[in-house]
Amino acid sequence: MEVDVQGAVEDDDPPPPETKVFLPGRHILSKDEILEPDQSAYELLHRMNVAWPCLSFDILRDNLGDERRNYPTTTYAVTGTQANQANKNEVLVLKMSSLHRTQKDDGR
Repeated sequence: MEVDVQGAVEDDDPPPPETKVFLPGRHILSKDEILEPDQSAYELLHRMNVAWPCLSFDILRDNLGDERRNYPTTTYAVTGTQANQANKNEVLVLKMSSLHRTQKDDGR
């Protein structure tokens, strides 16, 4: 009895582009290059906009529970801006609510 064994069928799609980690000081972005986050690394990723850059922010303690795992969720943060003129600097207390899971079940 002969058995006909065929090789795996290969996809004709080209492989996805290789993702690289951006290291400030070691890599320089070209003029038209934009950094994009790896969505598979974040279960919850939202953007926020402020008038001026902020070097850091702190999450404030609240009474909504530790180690929250249900969505939507709420968090409070505080930050200070770095404006182009000292008199334009602000201390911001932020309430971010209705935050929902952004990562899909397949890791994207």
